[in-house]
Amino acid sequence: MGGHRRGSIMSRGLVLGIGLALGAVGYLGLAHYVWRYRAAAGGRGLAGFLLGVFLWSTCQAIEVSCRTVEAAELWSGLKYVGIVMLAPGLWSFVTAYTGQSGALQRRTLLLMTIEPVVVLTMLALPQTRELIHYYQPADIDAGELSRAPVPKSGSLFWIHAIYSYGLLLSGIGVLVARLMRISGPYRRQARVITVACILPFIGNVIYNTRPELAGKVDTTPYLFPVTAITLVWGFFRLRLLDLVPMARGAVLDQMVDGVLVLDVYDRVVDANPAGAALLGLRKADLVGREARDLVPQAARLLEDHRPGCTERGSATLRLNGSAVAVDLEMSLSSLADNSGEQTGRLLVLRDVTESVAIQRRMRELLDEQIQIAETLQTSLRPGTLPTVPGVRLAARSVPAGQNSLVSGDFYDVHQAAGDEWAFVLGDVSGKGVHAAVMTSMARYTVRTLSAQGWSPREVLEQLNDALAQPTDDERFCTVVYGRFTGPREDEPPGPDGGHGGIRIVLALGGHPQPLVRRRDGTVEPVGRPGTVLGLLSQVDVPETVVDLGPGEVLLAFTDGVTEARRGGEQFGEARLSMVLARAASGLLGAPGLAAAELVAEAVAERVLDAVRNFALERDDIAVLVLAAA
Repeated sequence: MGGHRRGSIMSRGLVLGIGLALGAVGYLGLAHYVWRYRAAAGGRGLAGFLLGVFLWSTCQAIEVSCRTVEAAELWSGLKYVGIVMLAPGLWSFVTAYTGQSGALQRRTLLLMTIEPVVVLTMLALPQTRELIHYYQPADIDAGELSRAPVPKSGSLFWIHAIYSYGLLLSGIGVLVARLMRISGPYRRQARVITVACILPFIGNVIYNTRPELAGKVDTTPYLFPVTAITLVWGFFRLRLLDLVPMARGAVLDQMVDGVLVLDVYDRVVDANPAGAALLGLRKADLVGREARDLVPQAARLLEDHRPGCTERGSATLRLNGSAVAVDLEMSLSSLADNSGEQTGRLLVLRDVTESVAIQRRMRELLDEQIQIAETLQTSLRPGTLPTVPGVRLAARSVPAGQNSLVSGDFYDVHQAAGDEWAFVLGDVSGKGVHAAVMTSMARYTVRTLSAQGWSPREVLEQLNDALAQPTDDERFCTVVYGRFTGPREDEPPGPDGGHGGIRIVLALGGHPQPLVRRRDGTVEPVGRPGTVLGLLSQVDVPETVVDLGPGEVLLAFTDGVTEARRGGEQFGEARLSMVLARAASGLLGAPGLAAAELVAEAVAERVLDAVRNFALERDDIAVLVLAAA
């Protein structure tokens, strides 16, 4: 009977020891994982905390397998090396993670090492060891026991325990309180953290006050995995904050621009491949780093940003000590939860090194501006217009005179969000290199906004914000921008060969109203005049819906067409309307793609010929024709 009981006790001790040993290996693995990312905020503190739990579990695993007081006393004392590491490690993590690390916090952490040194010294000296814990004389005299010896608490043990409990619970309290003050969505996560962190303390209190309730086994090391996994996977990997899923829907890995998702402390919680490549780091090395450390010039942007707004700036980086500088354009916007509260921010980095280099070179080579103009002119508008279902397009652009500088007129047709298409035609201020830079910026800004599904009014408002940035040069332009959805490519034509026409949502930023030729040959202006872009911080760019039926034509043009002069006479809108009414009159109102293609080309060519034949002096001219099939 006694042998059976002794075997059961030994089996129980073996199981407990194996469980603690396996847990110790897990803690060591987590500590190693965190140490790999120690550059992240709180990484070193969390690694120290996990290392302390590892030492505690390892020593206790050996302690519960001992059968003599002498061996148990050795490993029980060494166990305290891990125990006293917990409070400083946790506080180091909390202060760094909440952004409170500094000289005062470093001094506080240094003071926290005094108590651990005193406790370990007392345990090392036989004369003072019993003040922390001691073994019953009967166990000492018995020699080898059938169970692991259990120490009793000394007179100073509870002072140490209360001190340690206070530090650990206050550290958790600071962390939880900071999360709950940030925003509503963090309160659920804060409760999870609280429960996960308090569980080991409850087990330890039960063991130290009523050990018989825990079977005289310290359950603390068995409960610490809950805390460790919560802290590592909840904070360090930052999945607990629910920012990554929110951002993933909007940020795609194939984006050319670099995108960094920031948490409420402006630390990186996610990055796309372009962002990692742009900063010269692996994605894993970015997570947990502060944005201002990665891009120092972003500090002002982060400070000035207001929730719900978009701030823009620029930066120049030298990566890893390289002599090659990378010029960036930065855009900072908010990430909000369902209630509209800001839970993070999105930092978009665009590599504009090449564009800046081109501008710099153009300023140095002004004596070769004609040759440069020929090169730039081809890059400011599409080489060929796209094929759009149900519509045929034609465009012309001619600089003012044979030896003119780069034209300030531009046009583009591109696919917008979903099934929509967008077209834009504009006239920027100035000529030459300055006009080319503005034209390129305006064109690609519009393309970017179109792809994000912004309405015509919003696109022009954002373009106005971009142009209105303070610079030494005057920057403004007039723009006509439209969005439309053509019929599906597999949709068969109607009985008359037509494809049902299109509906255009049109917005004008100080631009001349486009002209529409109806099926009966009448010509009318469409759209409501708006404010010129780039001169004012607020603009009025109302939207207008224009229905274009099969066989009908829309003509957009720059003011170089109507303001072309012969002496004191201008070409004028009336003369332009007459040219439009007569162009390809044999196909007036004819539906079908073939007729639309002929009409679009004929209108563009006739307008260009008419202006050239009329004007002795003229500005740049550009026309864009949409013929509905």
